[in-house]
Amino acid sequence: MKQQTEITNLRTYIASGLVFLFGLALLFASEKATFETGYLWLKSLLSNFGALLIASTSIALLWELFSKRSFLEELLAKTGLAEDLRAVGVTGISLNPVRGPDFSKLIKSSERLDVFVCYANTWRATFEEDLRILAAKKNCRIRLIVPDPDNSEIMKDLAKRFNAADAITMEARIKQAITEYKALFSSVANSTLDFSVWIHDETPVSSFYRFDRCAVITLYKHAKGRGNAPTIVAERGGALYTYIENEIDSMIKGIAPYPQLARKIHP
Repeated sequence: MKQQTEITNLRTYIASGLVFLFGLALLFASEKATFETGYLWLKSLLSNFGALLIASTSIALLWELFSKRSFLEELLAKTGLAEDLRAVGVTGISLNPVRGPDFSKLIKSSERLDVFVCYANTWRATFEEDLRILAAKKNCRIRLIVPDPDNSEIMKDLAKRFNAADAITMEARIKQAITEYKALFSSVANSTLDFSVWIHDETPVSSFYRFDRCAVITLYKHAKGRGNAPTIVAERGGALYTYIENEIDSMIKGIAPYPQLARKIHP
């Protein structure tokens, strides 16, 4: 968040500086240029427009860097959202589950990745090269957690949710995903890579991607066909990250007094 704020500030400084200099140039031109008697109105136009740019830029810069943020902080404080957002740790919200979060940056900056999905073939294909970069890191750990494709009841539920033809279609999609994830990471020459595949007998209601310093959760929709779905990015230390962490731990390790929900099938 701090880095993003610094980038926004830099862009604001650059844009404001360019407009300010352009305004000064117009003022300078209006004073130094010689205008014929019939074009004296042009001198006034350049002078007034230059002064307007300088004044507008100054006001806009003050609003952007100080007043707007103070207003937003006051608004959040009045509604009680500021403390809630800090506690939950939300840093981003999008309706595009693939392009909304900056997955490329998140993947390449991590050394650990837990993927809790149904099959996520589009996501894998989109970020395949980034996943290769991650898998090439020393002592990298990647865990893929998917529903058991041989559980016919879950396949029926997922077929209805994802508008698949039948349970057999869903079974094929998940088995294909497992095969392609295994092929992807086995193609990376890294003896320290810890890649594992886990299956479970729960019907997922969302997808999780847990990285080193943040996590992404995508909610599933009820409408048929492809479309957008709410996707939330949460930083480590917040309540939402902890929730996702507990969900994954319940699959892999179990949370006392309950046993683990997932079974390792690879390696």
